[in-house]
Amino acid sequence: MRAGRLKMKRYPVQKRGRWAALLLIAGLLLGAGAVLYGKQAWEAALPLLPGVLQVSPAPTPETASREELTLTLPGHTWYALQLGAFDSADAAESLAAAYRGRGAAGYIRSQGQYRVLAAAYAARADAQAVMTQLRTQHQVDAVLTEITQAEVTLRLNGRPDQLTALCDAYDALEQLSTQLAALSDQLDRGKTDRQTALAALRSHGDTLTALKARLEAQFGKNAPKAVLDAADMLEAMSLSLNEALSAKSTAALGAQLKYAQLQCLCGMADYTAGLSD
Repeated sequence: MRAGRLKMKRYPVQKRGRWAALLLIAGLLLGAGAVLYGKQAWEAALPLLPGVLQVSPAPTPETASREELTLTLPGHTWYALQLGAFDSADAAESLAAAYRGRGAAGYIRSQGQYRVLAAAYAARADAQAVMTQLRTQHQVDAVLTEITQAEVTLRLNGRPDQLTALCDAYDALEQLSTQLAALSDQLDRGKTDRQTALAALRSHGDTLTALKARLEAQFGKNAPKAVLDAADMLEAMSLSLNEALSAKSTAALGAQLKYAQLQCLCGMADYTAGLSD
């Protein structure tokens, strides 16, 4: 299933009085929200309920309007090729490094064991075709494993600029795995050259850096963990794309593209799982 864009529906909310600047963006459990008031709103916030996301706004003008927004992070499944699974991180890293030199991602995902992944595909048929090719042409045995991102719906309440910054960040992270997969495929098939791929990576990296800066500007230092984690993902992916810019060959660039794609889709799967808990 291909990654889709976020589904959003906005609802206007009546402007509040002089304490509107201190309202929290509601923490949200499917269809539920809470707005807290007071001079120490963040410090006095109630403990988070399971699956609730609470967001603390930065100071705003007293006349600032508020909106409610229902946002859905779509669910989807990717099909990854696993080269090996180990109890030892060192053993996994040794295998991963060997395959990175051959154009595979060599991404290590820790899930009970350290799993070494070569690449991921949106369609099972594509993954199976590559798996067969690896076995018959390169004598590489791989197994198919699924990476699933659960669909999560959040109901947010806050300033329009905060909601827009958060939605844009989510949308960029949602689309990045698909964009990197397409770019990697084009590079492997010779449908794009190295310089064009590098230019695309530079553009994606700049976008992620700008989105992280917007989140920090809108939410300030007291942002809740969910927002901080989204900002950290933006930064991590930006750094990964910038690292790919130093690839010395087309094969090395292809490997780093696959690595960044797996990093992004595994990160989003783990992030949405945390929101669902």
